[in-house]
Amino acid sequence: MVAFVSSVHPAGATEIPAAETNYATVLRTINPHLQVHQSLAYARSLLVDSERTKLDPNLIMALVTVESSWQQTAVSRHGARGLGQLMPTTAAHLGVNPWDPSQNLRGASAYLRTLIDRFASRGVNGMRDAIGAYNAGPHAVEKYRGIPPYSETQHYVKKVLAQWQRLSVRVAKAFVANAGIAAPAADERQWLANADASALPATLPPAAEQQP
Repeated sequence: MVAFVSSVHPAGATEIPAAETNYATVLRTINPHLQVHQSLAYARSLLVDSERTKLDPNLIMALVTVESSWQQTAVSRHGARGLGQLMPTTAAHLGVNPWDPSQNLRGASAYLRTLIDRFASRGVNGMRDAIGAYNAGPHAVEKYRGIPPYSETQHYVKKVLAQWQRLSVRVAKAFVANAGIAAPAADERQWLANADASALPATLPPAAEQQP
């Protein structure tokens, strides 16, 4: 997990953790309209949710980038809302307000965690199937025993995986540029191996469904 680096100035003002600063920098390259305070808030939520769900923050960032390009007011043609494009029914199951950026990110990362757990037994294909399920719903993935033959979903999985790799490089460069600290490379096997379902909220449903 990306380490937090913080310190307290003599006057008592708390320095922003380096990880938040670096992730905020990357978020502003994705959505240049973000104000600095917004990007820092999003970065903080992203890292907290990453720690809570034991997921690579770069994976969560990639998924949200594909879903909304980090635009909190985004609405899909199917009615999905906010940063993680949660459907109202999914948001309700997760107990989050989809219009609240922090809650939306928490719901999106928790939902992705349940999907990864659901398809973990599929080995190397489990991560791809989980990402496909985020787009098409887990029942579709189970019905077709893999990524459904939907053009939208197949392109979606490719885009998320490509963004995951691309953003991992950007984050690493941000650490080097801002502090000379190299961020660890993303490795989906590491995050799956370190998965801990007990880190999820006790009220999380076993598999909230995203319905188009």
